[in-house]
Amino acid sequence: MKFRPKGFEYSEKYKSGEWDGTISLYKKFTNSFPRGFLNEVFTILELSEIEYEFIDGTQLGKFLPVEVGPLPMTLRPYQSYAVEQAINMKRGVICLPTGTGKTLCAAEIIRRLGLTTVVYVHKLELLHQWTDTLAGLFNMPKTEIGMVGNGVVILKPITIAMVQTVGRLPSALFTDFGVTIFDETHHVAADSVYEISSESKSPYLFGLSATPYRADGKDKMIAGGVGDFIVNYGLTEMIDKGYLAKPSVTIYKTVPQSYPRWMKFADVYRDYIVDNAHRNNLVSGIVKYYADRGMTVYVHVKQVRHGEVLHRLIPDAMWIHGKHNTITRQTAIHKFSKEGGVLISTLLGEGVDVPGMDVLVLACGGLSEVFVRQLIGRVLRITVDKKKVVIVDFDDMARHLADHAQERERIYRSEKAFEVRII
Repeated sequence: MKFRPKGFEYSEKYKSGEWDGTISLYKKFTNSFPRGFLNEVFTILELSEIEYEFIDGTQLGKFLPVEVGPLPMTLRPYQSYAVEQAINMKRGVICLPTGTGKTLCAAEIIRRLGLTTVVYVHKLELLHQWTDTLAGLFNMPKTEIGMVGNGVVILKPITIAMVQTVGRLPSALFTDFGVTIFDETHHVAADSVYEISSESKSPYLFGLSATPYRADGKDKMIAGGVGDFIVNYGLTEMIDKGYLAKPSVTIYKTVPQSYPRWMKFADVYRDYIVDNAHRNNLVSGIVKYYADRGMTVYVHVKQVRHGEVLHRLIPDAMWIHGKHNTITRQTAIHKFSKEGGVLISTLLGEGVDVPGMDVLVLACGGLSEVFVRQLIGRVLRITVDKKKVVIVDFDDMARHLADHAQERERIYRSEKAFEVRII
């Protein structure tokens, strides 16, 4: 139950010898460990032929029953299996690629267990999306779904809550809810999941994730908080079975640019990505090519100023970012979902569903593997009219950025179902 987080060697305490770089989730003074590791502990004891007795002394609250009708659609075989396993195991992570129905699995778990449920999210868009989705699936008014976040605290038998520190959350969320679910588990801050799950009295603890790893190396905190994988399906497997669209990836080589060794990443990024007229014109030309053919195009940027530059080059596109108010963002996403066109944004990396998207343009460069896979998942959702999709990326030939571009290409080529070409 010990691990070393990424970058531990740069810590001042590690350099001074005060800390050996490891974080231990086993507490020697109390001989205690997170309940997420229970199954592993049982396995080790049994393999070691050590006799043990397990006594569940959890003081559970009185969880009110929740009654909702059957879902309006039939679950796919892998979804039904995930739900059955989750209910049997009581805790763990349901790992399914983006677009294959993690939310649907969660809704069926809520229906089957019939217990008060809190779903934790880490973005305002996800809070509203979960509210809309569950209200639709359970055929109930949105006002019957509770909300904690954005200055609102309304507790209902089914509540969606923004991840916050334990002290800022209503205590009833830890004592009166029989099911606790973390959306985008591996991308929520591991400390937050660990802290909330440690305080929770819920007998059922689940995480939902499309990317079963963390960039900071704190995977064990997620495992300790909610448990091991319940199911773990990959992209290629879902594409081969016809549950996701088959992608073709086109990587455009950009004009090389040299920078001095002392130049920081932020400065290189600004010059080569944000203010690079040649690269931005290439991006806008590609976007217009697909848009002129009636395809729905999403352009992802990392910085607001980059989005503003591209919006000037593609004036017909919609443009939203984190500083826009909730109504503006929701209106743009809804319009993009229903009418198509072009959307430039910093926001659609995680959790926001736009099934009709045909083309994903990664104008941003950089990014971690977790985030890239989340972005890819946005475009792979299958519809009646969509069986193939296009991913556009750029081979950035500059200091710092070249390594990132090569890593993204490695991710694409690691999936056998992806067709990759370089121009």
